[in-house]
Amino acid sequence: MKRLTIWCVLLMSAGACTSQTVVRQPEFPVAPALTVERFLQAANSRDLNTMSRLFGDQDGPFGDTRNRVTVELRMDALSEILRHDDYDIISERRVAGAEFPSTRFGVDLLLPGGVTMVRDVGFTVLLESPNRWLVHVIEVDKVTLTENVGRRN
Repeated sequence: MKRLTIWCVLLMSAGACTSQTVVRQPEFPVAPALTVERFLQAANSRDLNTMSRLFGDQDGPFGDTRNRVTVELRMDALSEILRHDDYDIISERRVAGAEFPSTRFGVDLLLPGGVTMVRDVGFTVLLESPNRWLVHVIEVDKVTLTENVGRRN
């Protein structure tokens, strides 16, 4: 009887010592959002090599599948257009009807000088392989057309 009491006390105390971990799900899927963030950081620092590894299509990164000179010129142009002081990912949605799984992120860009904000610049990323998302489309016209650019509120 004494052993049964000891076992009951041990089992109850073991249950009292357990804790439950609650994992908060991120607002956006991490991999595609991280791809956009890394691309923006690389664009700001003119890291053309990183940009070329993060930009591409279903055939792979442009840095691996395209002519080096062409890739560098295009990434350099994108880097110049996307220079910013800050950014904020404001939206995320699956692209309906896309041939490959794709997600569009809306990004607010604060342009150099900290006064001009470009709202909802679209970055579409596609799932190129089971563990790799690539930036596929960037709505650069929102940055380059002056009617889309406003003063920061």
